[in-house]
Amino acid sequence: MSDSIGSSWAKGVLQLRRLIINADGLGFSPGVNRGIRETAAFGLVKSTSALVNFEAAEEIPQFARDFPMVSIGIHLNLTVGRPVAEPSRVRSLIDPQSGEFYGNRLPFLLMSGRVKWNEICLELESQVKKMIDFGIQITHVDGHQNKHLYPPLFFAVLETAKKYGIKRIRSHRRFLTGSPRQKLNYYVAHPQRLATHMAGRVLTDYARVKGLRCADRLISPGYADSSRKYLLSSWMELAKILPSGTSEIYCHPAYPDDILRRYATYVEERRIEVEVLTSEELRASFAMANIEIISFYDL
Repeated sequence: MSDSIGSSWAKGVLQLRRLIINADGLGFSPGVNRGIRETAAFGLVKSTSALVNFEAAEEIPQFARDFPMVSIGIHLNLTVGRPVAEPSRVRSLIDPQSGEFYGNRLPFLLMSGRVKWNEICLELESQVKKMIDFGIQITHVDGHQNKHLYPPLFFAVLETAKKYGIKRIRSHRRFLTGSPRQKLNYYVAHPQRLATHMAGRVLTDYARVKGLRCADRLISPGYADSSRKYLLSSWMELAKILPSGTSEIYCHPAYPDDILRRYATYVEERRIEVEVLTSEELRASFAMANIEIISFYDL
């Protein structure tokens, strides 16, 4: 191989751009399942993460049969809905009035030590076992609303992943879209975000040390700039700026329904995400940019 050919080949390898578009929340509601189904059928969404403590989770096995090439991870959830484990065994995780998880109070309860470690592990394992009972090969792990990043939940997630042979995890090495000045201005104005994003990098590196594989980065639009995941223009711009290597971006395609409106704040925009992620224009844009759309199977 000549020097020029070798140099061109190496340059091509270094510039290889791969993207995992992961649809979060399969099993959350019938409307979420429908949206993820349509985007998976179109072919840009090749990965999803399943949330198993809602009734619509019963549709997960059929989804797996219909889309065997789509990687299915588990969207571990201690935030919304009812536990999978017997409630009497996870009392510290649930509000005694509602019988459901504590919602946005979870981080405070975790950080103040009011949630019992053994109950965290029991509920996480119960969710994983339910997926296994569905016959699902769990490819990766992440968390609803990214609450899994809070200690001690993160370390319980790692233990659960190791116990059940889950080899991959979502990266939290965030790549914010926008100009360098926009990113700097954002972090200056939001120093708490700088702290949490740096912590996410540290935890991602720790997970790697523990043997878990992940993408090189997590694409995070809308922090520093005006891009949004429900805007086709933002995805078209991503095709231009995506760094070399392997990136992940998560999305929430869905048809809004009563369950989604009850438990989520990002609702109506999800219908537009379905339209964006079934756009021929977007597919062509990724193809022209030589971006390979992959799943967690490819990590």
